[in-house]
Amino acid sequence: MDIVVTDIEIKDLNIDNLEDIVKPCICEEWAKRVAENTGVNIERVRESLYKGAGMKIDWIKRRLHLGYKAKILYEKEKPIGFVDYLPVAMQTEIAGQDIALINCVSIIPSYRGKGYGKLLLGEAELDAKKFSKGIAVVAHNHPKWMPVSFFTKMGYKAVDERDDRIKEILMLKAFQSVKAPRFVRQKYKPELEFGKVVVEILWSGVCPHNVLSVELLKDSLNKFGGILVKEVATNDLSQDVIHNYGHDYGVYINGKPNFWLLGASNDEIYREMKKAIEENDK
Repeated sequence: MDIVVTDIEIKDLNIDNLEDIVKPCICEEWAKRVAENTGVNIERVRESLYKGAGMKIDWIKRRLHLGYKAKILYEKEKPIGFVDYLPVAMQTEIAGQDIALINCVSIIPSYRGKGYGKLLLGEAELDAKKFSKGIAVVAHNHPKWMPVSFFTKMGYKAVDERDDRIKEILMLKAFQSVKAPRFVRQKYKPELEFGKVVVEILWSGVCPHNVLSVELLKDSLNKFGGILVKEVATNDLSQDVIHNYGHDYGVYINGKPNFWLLGASNDEIYREMKKAIEENDK
């Protein structure tokens, strides 16, 4: 059910407002922030964000029949945030049953700090109770990106973790007795190339910002010799193939996950690849 609080309105995602869900992620405020943080020309940022928005919409359409849902937050008809979620059994990274999984809670930065994230999460939880015994989320030890602290305050408990350069914490809020979900452990075995560091970049339309992150990582990797870059667009892969990777988004270096590289600085990428090349030469 849609709710209205003063000038704030929350609507269920439907075919008529499908494009509204990406607007908070590709707005001019975000374009300026990304351009400033990356040093990339803002026109290139805008182009990449719009391309990413198209992939996000495609990603959503492929999951609507699997139970994908979302709540979109509006202020005076302007979409300023959203929460999206789907049954945990309908994705690939987490093993579980009878649980809804939150994909993302996002608010335009200038609208944060007003309780809108709590409002959206509460609406998602109310809806999830209709078809699940609990709701889960992958949170991070990061102050601005799906932070553990936010979900802890909302009553979520850590049930599993996956430790790469950025620790991922699987958290659950149970509505009734239910078996806790768990991360799917990696089954993937890479095809290594003698004398080369193999960097595989997996990416999908799960976030409109992915396109630019992948482009910038490839720009940095192209400065190195002795590296074989493989790009895997997981939007078009079957669930079975993605299960083998254990992820549908991230980076593998010689078969080992190194997902923090997407969004890392040039200096961070340089240090990590220099280390990988040195290890490969031993």
